[in-house]
Parts: sequence; C-alpha cells; structure tokens
Amino acid sequence: MRILTERGPAAAIAALVALVGCASGGGPQPEEILLSRGGFAPLDGSAPRVLVVVAHPDDELVATGALYVNGARLGGPCDVLTITDGQGGFKYATFAEARYGLELTREEVGRAQLPAIRRDEQRRSLEVLGARMLVRLKQTDHRYTRDRFEVLAEDAGVWDLDAVAASLDVRLADEGYDFVLTLAPTAETHGHHQAATLLALRAVERMAVADRPVVLCCEVEGADEPGVGQPPEVLGDEPLARLRDGAGPYVIDRTRPIGHRGRLSLKSIANVAIAQHLSQGTMLGFIGRGDLEEYWIFDVSPADAADRCEAWFARLQDPAFPEREYGESAGVGASR
Repeated sequence: MRILTERGPAAAIAALVALVGCASGGGPQPEEILLSRGGFAPLDGSAPRVLVVVAHPDDELVATGALYVNGARLGGPCDVLTITDGQGGFKYATFAEARYGLELTREEVGRAQLPAIRRDEQRRSLEVLGARMLVRLKQTDHRYTRDRFEVLAEDAGVWDLDAVAASLDVRLADEGYDFVLTLAPTAETHGHHQAATLLALRAVERMAVADRPVVLCCEVEGADEPGVGQPPEVLGDEPLARLRDGAGPYVIDRTRPIGHRGRLSLKSIANVAIAQHLSQGTMLGFIGRGDLEEYWIFDVSPADAADRCEAWFARLQDPAFPEREYGESAGVGASR
C-alpha cells in the first residue's frame, strides 16, 4: 500500500524497534509527499529523471548541486526515497530542543518525536532544491553502526527488507528514471548508508539491462583535500558495489560563482538546504563545507553509462540564471 500525502546489543535494539517503530502491527506504510516547487522551472519531460536513494532524512544533501540544477533549473523530475524515519538522530538535537519545545536528546522523547520533525525538515529542504517528490519508507533508524548486516541480515528484523525491495522495484519500474544517485558504500560510513546503496543496486540488478538507469555514488570533497579525484574505496566483499573502471569522476563545482557579481553559488544554495535540518547538529556542521560533488558509476549500470553521464553533466554545468544589465537606478557601478 502506498499513501499519497500532499503538503501539508541486538535484543535491546529489537525491543526498542518493536515499541517505537512498528506499533501499528502491520508495519510502516510508505508515504509519498508531493513537494511545492514554487516558481522553479516547470517539469520538463525531456530533462533527466533522477531518483536519490538514501537511508536518513538529510543524506540526499550530498547531491545538492545535482538536485538543484536538474530539478529547479532544468525542470527534471527529482525524487528522493528515504528508507528510515530518522529517529536515531536524537543525540544531535540539542539546538532544536528549545526551537521545538521538546527534550529531543532524551532517547525516548527523540525517538517518538523526531520522525515527524525530520519529515518536515526534509520536505522544506527538498523544496529549496526544487525536488518533485519525497518517498518515505519509514523503516526504523535503530542506531549508529558501521555493520551493514545489522539491517541487511535476513534475520536482523530491523528493516522490512521485502517491503523496501518492493518499493524500490515499483518506483524504478513506474518512473523510468535516467539516473539513480546514492552515497558511496565504504567500510568507514554508517552501515545504514552502505545498506541503502546496496539495496538500490540490488533493485537495479533485478531490472532488464535495457531498462536500467545509470547508478552513481557521490562524495563531497573540499577543493584542496587529498582525496579529490580519487574513487572511493567501496566495499570489496560486495560485487555489486564495484565501480566502473575509468568512469569518473563527474564533477559539480559548488563554488562556481553565479548571479550578480558572482555573489551566489551552488554552495550557498546547499547551505540554505542544510539549514532546514534544525534537529541535526551534525548536518548543521556541514554548512560552509564541501566544494565539489564527485560522482562515480557503478558497474551494474548499462553499457552506455559513461556517455549518458557526459551528456548530463555537461547540462548540469550551467544553472541557466539570466544575466542582467542594470542602470544607475540600481546603484553606482551596479552594472559591473
């Protein structure tokens, strides 16, 4: 069942999941939220269709440049599928406690209240970027771990893996996405991030090769960091995580000046999107950071994936802002 909504150690963990995440008895039901796109470019069927698959309600911000240019400026349908409800972020909600009037850093309060709060924060953030739809699978964000098998093991009992797979299969079949964006599945990242990417890759692998979208992972780098231009060290024990040799990185430079006198940039827009996530101190700490989005092709992608990426990223280089000339009424020297 899909609900369409317009705006508007292990035993202890399993017990908490049962109390907080699955009280309805039938398990969490997927939710689709149509987003307000304001005056952004009208949806254009000729622009690439993009699905971002992530674990938590803010992970998609790794791809803010691609989402904003493709969605807000080109009019390409951009959807974000978030697997968990975000309740595990209670430890980072200190700033938001006064804002929302709730003791969110108390685990029992945060787990109960954060799913609704983070839903609204993510919606506002995605509307800044011109996304079309937010899909929430509402699986339990049980805890931080680097072990993906805490949720991926068949007997883990934290996520309903069959339901997640079914949601991914239906969305991929129905929407005809050109690109699927994920986080890089490395051993040093959150196990939920690893799991979300692997579940997306499994879903694409189940598709006929001719129907598959290009699947990419993204990392955000500082322009002067030593890892720039180097592919991420993806999970070596997961064949589906293999990256295509020689394909990438495809880069979006968030620092490229746009607008009058170059006072605006994609990095500025990313900061505004990040700032909507008031309950997440870790995310707020990324304001002002991250110069480059680097994208790498997974080998499960179709054979012409590199050609498709070359064409798409060429379009993404120009956000298509108008260049205007101003007279003296706008101020001395305003035209320069």
